[in-house]
Amino acid sequence: MQNPLARLDLSRFRIDSESFVGQALELGTRFEKLPPNAGDALLGFLRVRGLHYGKRNRSGIAMRREDLEHGVRQALISLDLGLEARAEGDLNRAVEILAQGDFEGCRKRGYEIAFFRLQEMARECRLLLLRPEATVLQPEYRDVSRWAKTVAETWYRPPDDEEDAPQLVDPKRDYAAYTTALRRLAFLRSIPQSALAELESAVEGRTYDGLLRNLILALALDLESLLPSAAQIEAFCQRCFDAGAMKAGGRSKIFELLDQQLEASVEDAADRTTIRRDFEAEIEFLEEASTRSFKGVFLLPNRSERRER
Repeated sequence: MQNPLARLDLSRFRIDSESFVGQALELGTRFEKLPPNAGDALLGFLRVRGLHYGKRNRSGIAMRREDLEHGVRQALISLDLGLEARAEGDLNRAVEILAQGDFEGCRKRGYEIAFFRLQEMARECRLLLLRPEATVLQPEYRDVSRWAKTVAETWYRPPDDEEDAPQLVDPKRDYAAYTTALRRLAFLRSIPQSALAELESAVEGRTYDGLLRNLILALALDLESLLPSAAQIEAFCQRCFDAGAMKAGGRSKIFELLDQQLEASVEDAADRTTIRRDFEAEIEFLEEASTRSFKGVFLLPNRSERRER
C-alpha cells in the first residue's frame, strides 16, 4: 500500500510572507538567527501533524488525502496563531521562539485560540441573523449565514446551495472578515431603520461601499432617504465638488455629522476610526467619479422599482 505521506502535497501549504510564522522565518534566516533548514524542520513538523490528524479521523484502515491535508492546514494555522500570541506580535521575539524549536507548544496555544474564535463566530453570527439590519448588506449576510453553522471542533461548516462539499472556516482569515462584517453591521444600527428598509426593498446588489456613498450624499444634502434622485445626484455634484475635489465645506459638514453619529452609536474607538477611514476612502472614490457625473456610482432603485414609482 502506498505510504499516505507520499500523497500529502506540502507545496499546497506554502509558509509565505502573508503569515506571521512566514515573516518570522524570513527574518530569522536572513539575519542568521535561525538555521538555513528551519523551514524544512517546520514542514517536517506539519507533515507529522497531518499524519496524526489522518490517523485519528480515519473511518477505516486507509487514511484519506483530504484528512491529511486538513491536518496540515489546521496545524499551520494554529502554529501561526500561537506564535503570534506568544510573541505578542513582535517578530524578533517570534524568531527567538522558533529558534527554541517548540513548534508543538505554539500549535497547542494557537489551537485554543482558533477553537474559541470559531465558537464565537458561530454564536455571534446566529445572533446577528436575528437582527433586522443583517440582510441589508448582501455579501456580509451571505458570509454571516455561513459562519453561523461553523462547527468549532472540526473547523468545517456545511455547504450551502452554491457549494458541493463542507468548507473550512479559517480562524485567522475568516475571523478577520467576521470582525469586519460585525463592525459594518453594527454601524448600520446608527442609521434609521426606515431608510435602510427603503433601500433594501428597492435595490439589488447592496454593498457596504455603495451604502457609504449614498450616505455621504444624504449627509451632504440633509436628506432623510438613502435613495437619491437624479436631480439630487446632480445637485451633489454641483454643490460639493470642484475640479475633481470635494469642497472643504462639504467635507467638513459630512465628517461633523458622521462623528456625531459615531460618538452616539459606536462604542469602540478603534471601530469609529476604521469607519471614518472607510468614509475617507469613499470620498476619494467620489472625487474621481465626479468628473464623469457619478455614473454607476450610487445604489439606485432597480428599473422595475423605478417604473412602479
